[in-house]
Amino acid sequence: MEAAPRLLILGVGNVLLKDEGVGVHAVRELKKRNYPPEVSIVDGGTAGLDLLYLVEDASRLIIIDATNGDAEPGAIFRFSPEELDDYVPSVSSSLHQIGLLEVLHLGRAMGVLPPTVIFGVQPAVIDWGMELSQEVSRRLPQLVSLVEEEVNNWLSQTGN
Repeated sequence: MEAAPRLLILGVGNVLLKDEGVGVHAVRELKKRNYPPEVSIVDGGTAGLDLLYLVEDASRLIIIDATNGDAEPGAIFRFSPEELDDYVPSVSSSLHQIGLLEVLHLGRAMGVLPPTVIFGVQPAVIDWGMELSQEVSRRLPQLVSLVEEEVNNWLSQTGN
């Protein structure tokens, strides 16, 4: 019997470094929504390689993270892992240094990465502190709305 489709929303980042934690702040907002059990919302924090175990069971993946796109602070990007192919990560000397980019490449190489959409937000401040900068905080509702749109499209395609 085939497993039921499952959408994983994964917010990653370090909440101790202001805007670096935007993915975690976004999933905290999304957890307030009333999604069906097929939608899992996970604070991936700075888990690194452990994220691979989460994504391999999903049939669809949405990732939210801080992204340096050389844009104005708070800018929101939507892209796929395939668009990151020019950014092949270097091999890390420690498993503790494995980041999201390495996890995505490894997941694709192993054939366990489901169809994936990544929402990135241009940080304004990466420094000690647990609150988002004004620029990024102001864009958080729009980010959450864009992710909700993805979720609703997926739910309508799967008949949920």
